[in-house]
Amino acid sequence: MNCLLNVTASTFNKTEELKAPGNVSLAILPEKSVSRFESYGPPGALAELGKNHDLYLTLNEPSECTILSMLKPYAHAKPRGVITTFTKSHADIERLHAILSIYEAEHATQDCTLKIIPELGRHPVAFHNLMNLSDISPRLTALTWNEEALKRALGSKTSRDNKRDLLPPHQYAQTQCLFAAKSAHLIALDTAPNATPEDLEKSAALGFSGMVTNTPEEVHQIQQAFSI
Repeated sequence: MNCLLNVTASTFNKTEELKAPGNVSLAILPEKSVSRFESYGPPGALAELGKNHDLYLTLNEPSECTILSMLKPYAHAKPRGVITTFTKSHADIERLHAILSIYEAEHATQDCTLKIIPELGRHPVAFHNLMNLSDISPRLTALTWNEEALKRALGSKTSRDNKRDLLPPHQYAQTQCLFAAKSAHLIALDTAPNATPEDLEKSAALGFSGMVTNTPEEVHQIQQAFSI
């Protein structure tokens, strides 16, 4: 995995456009306006996307009931895993591991089929608590961080200087994410809103395996930067 593209149910009418980028994983973001019972959009649309991409459903709430109810309609879409924005500690990962095992048992799916990708940023404490992820869960496959989420959490006015270099707090977060991922042999995914070729070059040089993006237009240049 070298590119993770964030998409929402409202973009599913552009399914043909999403089929075009090859070897890109999709992070499906929930939308309250879509359906109370189908937060990620029509299950059939997800199943169609799943023919061409690995799908990861984004979870923003840690409640067991909420997680199970959000995932339930998409069992036949066979998502590859989940992305969590609420992770603050090892305990959160261990608890989610158990919840996903319940889900898999309910839907006759092999245990540990669903993978976990923690997205750090919403809770700054996670950058301290998640430095040793080895042996926490065999579901862990990658680690990423969200620059915009961290900026909001810290109340920062900006995260980069006029040369687009990360400011110290955000540079620290990037470094911690990279260290935590590499020490646990996980895929390390960087973040850079409106990434420039220079951003991608710096990220690849640091040792990141890929990047998260919000726009399909960035997919090709991300794949090129991290395939060298």
